[in-house]
Amino acid sequence: MKNYKHYHKLFGVLLILAGIILYPTPIPGTTTLILLGFVWFMGKKKTIQSFKNVLSHKMFNFFKINKIVSKL
Repeated sequence: MKNYKHYHKLFGVLLILAGIILYPTPIPGTTTLILLGFVWFMGKKKTIQSFKNVLSHKMFNFFKINKIVSKL
């Protein structure tokens, strides 16, 4: 089977960039594009860990990011 790791990272970066570019527009779901891009780029476990480091523990639990990322 071919190694698609590089394609996953490229697709993740494209989703992050699309989310950032489309963020000021009235199109809904741009924040989801950014979060989905991080999941594709880094993986679920690393995404959860990086959001835990950036946000405080209370904010991380308040936004329920763990559940959101695990459902992606």
